[in-house]
Amino acid sequence: GTRLRDRNLIEPVYTGYSKINLPLNVWEFIISKISSRCDTLENLLSKGCQLNLIEFPISEVEIHRNDPLTVSSQKSNSDVTQISPQKLTLKLRPGKSQFIGVRQSEDYPIDLYYLMDLSASMDDDLNTIKELGSTLSREMSKLTSNFRLGFGSFVEKPVSPFIKTTCLPTFGYKHVLSLTNDAEKFNEIVKRQRISANIDTPEGGFDAIMQAAVCKEKIGWRNDSLHLLVFVSDADSHFGMDSKLAGIVIPNDGNCHLDHNNEYSMSTVLEYPTIGQLIDKLVQNNVLLIFAVTNEQVHTYENYAKLIPGATVGRLQKDSGNILQLIVAAYQELRSEVELEILGETEGLNLSFTAICNNGTFFPHQRKSTGPAASATTSPAAGTGGCSAAVRSRSAVRCGWSFIGSPFAGSL
Repeated sequence: GTRLRDRNLIEPVYTGYSKINLPLNVWEFIISKISSRCDTLENLLSKGCQLNLIEFPISEVEIHRNDPLTVSSQKSNSDVTQISPQKLTLKLRPGKSQFIGVRQSEDYPIDLYYLMDLSASMDDDLNTIKELGSTLSREMSKLTSNFRLGFGSFVEKPVSPFIKTTCLPTFGYKHVLSLTNDAEKFNEIVKRQRISANIDTPEGGFDAIMQAAVCKEKIGWRNDSLHLLVFVSDADSHFGMDSKLAGIVIPNDGNCHLDHNNEYSMSTVLEYPTIGQLIDKLVQNNVLLIFAVTNEQVHTYENYAKLIPGATVGRLQKDSGNILQLIVAAYQELRSEVELEILGETEGLNLSFTAICNNGTFFPHQRKSTGPAASATTSPAAGTGGCSAAVRSRSAVRCGWSFIGSPFAGSL
C-alpha cells in the first residue's frame, strides 16, 4: 500500500476518539484491504496488519536538565538549585496521562524586606521593633542557613490634601537598608527612624510595595532566593486613581524611581499603582507579600491577598508585639504549600487541576497542595497546543503533575 501523507486523511482518526477507549487505539498508516484501520492493537493484528505498519503513539518525558539540589554546605554558591528537575519536554498521546515527580530543596536562601508604615499612629510599633533584627535572625536561622534582611519605610504622597503641613516632612517611600546578613546594622537603622503624619486614613503603601518590588538592584534581591516583602501598617492603602484628588493624573509606569537619597522621586508625579500593576510586578520579580496589619484592616488586606499570588495576611497587635511570630508563621505557611502555575499561551488547551494529598485523596479543581508531603497534579482535558508549568514553591515537598488530554507537546 501507499503511506498516507495527507493530513486530512488522518484527521478523522482524532475525531473518532470520543467514541472509543483512547489509550488503546492504534491505526494502520498504509492503505490496505482492511475496512477500518483505526482499532485496538489486538484487533488490527488479528485482521492481518503488520506490527511495523501500525501507528501506536506513546507518551514520552525527556528531562533536559536535572542538576542536584543545593545543600547547606554549598550555601555560598551563587547558583542555588531549589527544584529538581529544572527542564523537561513532555509529549502526550490524546487521553493518556503522564506523571512527573518534582522535588525541591529544604534549605532555601531567604531575602526578607521589612516595609513599615511610619505615620504617627505607628509610633509604639516603631519602638517595639528596635531589636527585631537580632531576634528575627536568630529565629530564621532555625529555618534557613542563608538569611538576609532589609528595611524601608513609607507614609504618603507629600502633597495636599494627603499630608499635614505642620508635622515633620512627609515622604512617599524611602529605601533605608539594602538586604544584609548584619542584624545589628538593621537594629541601628530602625532606632534612627522617626514617625511622620498625614491627614487621610489610607496610606501610600502601594507606592512603596511597587518600588520595593521593581528596584531589584537597590534593594539587593538575589536571583536564587525566596523574596519576602513584609508590609506593616495599621491603615488601608491608596491605589489607582485616588491621587487625582491631588491633581496627579499620570498613570504609574511600574518602573524604579529611587533617587540618590533612595527616596521615591516620582511620588508627586505618578498615580498610585493599580492592584493589577502590583500583581504584575510582584509576580514578575518573584516577590511574596506578607501583610502584617492590625485587626481593623485584616478583612481589607485579605481581599487584596486573594488577588495577589502568594500573598498572606497576619493579624498585628497594636504595638507590633507579635511581629516575629507572625513572620515565622507566614513563612512556614508559604513553605508548606505547593501551587502550580501555567505560564505562556494556553489557547486551544483546556486545563484543570487536581490536588493529590499524601494520604492518597484527590481534590479536583485545586491548584494548591499543603502539608509536609504535599503534591499536585494538572490535567489538560482537551484541545491542542502546548504550555509550560512553573511552581511558586513552598516547603521541602514532592510535587507531581499528571497531564491528560488531546494531541499535546510542551516543555516544563
